[in-house]
Amino acid sequence: MPVSFPLLAEVVSPKDLAEDLLAKAKEYLEAGSLEVWLLFSKSSWVLVISQDNTVLFKAREVAKTQIVLPGLSVAVDELMA
Repeated sequence: MPVSFPLLAEVVSPKDLAEDLLAKAKEYLEAGSLEVWLLFSKSSWVLVISQDNTVLFKAREVAKTQIVLPGLSVAVDELMA
């Protein structure tokens, strides 16, 4: 896989399998991404994955970057709108 962007986000389809999504996130991280955001619109979750940490943000919470662009945050409800 070529080098990836530092921050990637993917909107999860209801048909996506969790194992496939996590494998893809791992590939992105191995290719040089620092953070991968998985957006689960049906459940209003944002899963932020990095090499060292995984954080889940839910509806009515504010998702925050863990490594890339310190201080960047966005309300989960706004992402799902």
